[in-house]
Amino acid sequence: MTIRFMTDPHEMRAMAGRFEVHAQTVEDEARKMWASSMNIAGSGWSGQAQATSYDTMGQVNQAFRNIVNMLHGVRDGLIRDANNYEQQEQASQQILGS
Repeated sequence: MTIRFMTDPHEMRAMAGRFEVHAQTVEDEARKMWASSMNIAGSGWSGQAQATSYDTMGQVNQAFRNIVNMLHGVRDGLIRDANNYEQQEQASQQILGS
């Protein structure tokens, strides 16, 4: 990562893209985890134990969902900041050019 990262809108957008890829990876892995946990206990495990397992997996799934939301928040913030920075740069150039 270069020193110009925080002042280069193109680099900020590129980093936003990386956060999107990470979010998609977490989401895909969470989906696989959830699918593999369904009926994992088989016929010999039911009742309270099965309910507890589903509850635990639900909490883990929610934790992954929270991570995805945070990654999307960072992505959105980088894009917003890149747009704002470009607008400020254009306004400054117009002022200096007049």
